[in-house]
Amino acid sequence: MKAIKYILFFYLVVFFTVSAHAKKDKLRIAAILPLTGKYSDIGVRVMNTIQLTIFELDNLNIEIYPYDTNSSKGGTKDAYLKAREKNLNIFIGPITSESLEEIKNLKDFQNSFFFSFSNKETKIPSNVLNFGVNLSSEIKALDGFLKKRSDKIVYFAKENNFSKLTLEQLKSKVKIKKKYFYRDFNEIKLRSLQATNFNYRNKKHLDQIKRLKATGDEGDANYAKELEKHDTREGVNYRRVFIPNYNNELIASISFFDFYDVNYKTVQFITLNQWFNRNLLLEPSLENIIFPSINLNAFDKLNKKYKKVYGNNIENIEILAFDIVPLIASTWFNKKEDYLRIEDFQKSTFKGEIGKFKIEKNKVNHELQLYKIKKGKFIKVKKT
Repeated sequence: MKAIKYILFFYLVVFFTVSAHAKKDKLRIAAILPLTGKYSDIGVRVMNTIQLTIFELDNLNIEIYPYDTNSSKGGTKDAYLKAREKNLNIFIGPITSESLEEIKNLKDFQNSFFFSFSNKETKIPSNVLNFGVNLSSEIKALDGFLKKRSDKIVYFAKENNFSKLTLEQLKSKVKIKKKYFYRDFNEIKLRSLQATNFNYRNKKHLDQIKRLKATGDEGDANYAKELEKHDTREGVNYRRVFIPNYNNELIASISFFDFYDVNYKTVQFITLNQWFNRNLLLEPSLENIIFPSINLNAFDKLNKKYKKVYGNNIENIEILAFDIVPLIASTWFNKKEDYLRIEDFQKSTFKGEIGKFKIEKNKVNHELQLYKIKKGKFIKVKKT
């Protein structure tokens, strides 16, 4: 039976460990984050969560040293080098794998340990643990739901490496009927028009109205008037659409499907983790959409805590810090050495504040659940 370690249990272990090893130095963590510049919003929110978590672990000897990357490549290098000048070798951040690329060849990089928010799953440096919600975790959560029906899926996505990777993983689970890719936001309308086969369906509809009117029959004429209230009558020849989009692109994609007479009443829309983005609840066409995510109750609980202190809601990846900081502390304070290795975490399953996760091959695999939007609320999908 695989061992399950609980974050709350971590706190007790850490407390007694510190008492037994009073000579252990304080835990010093550098946070290299975009606190100014283009990506400052996400960097500040991550830093807020780190500070909130440190406050709750006030019985432990932990210090956080923030370093601003200025949302730039050069700023990331400067932040890392300044942290190393202070002999700091445990890092929270950077946010993306691209930022890590900027520093991985710098001096002493291999002598440091990084907890990145990236969800990248391949080519991860040996001293980096990617904590983001990765694609494999999301597809795994959807596995049973996808296989429950045998009908093929239409795939609709932006043309980039991530959508192509998603398609490859999806193809291992279900059959793909057809693929549609758009290059930019403005092309969503054109591709959704093609995906819904609207022009053909609309022409067929108009031809039927014309034929009915030409018969001279009163009943046919009345039926034609009824048909004129609609653009189409015949549905599409598929019942599921997978759209791995986010925010406005997800809303726009499904809104255009709805505009072209393909909606949640006849088609099941499926997407990826949306971090319970409340803007999605405002769009009627997203009713019944299915997506994998972390535990909603945990999200709401931590969001309430965050909002009480900072006055606004959690948006997405900053919530991961609620588990990153205790994980670092529990592991570090139970080691004699003042450094961390990936072997300290591998193949262990943990139950954190946001749910269960397992660490394998330098990445965190989260145990996700399925949710849907129903009548303006996020509802957990019951397992069948």
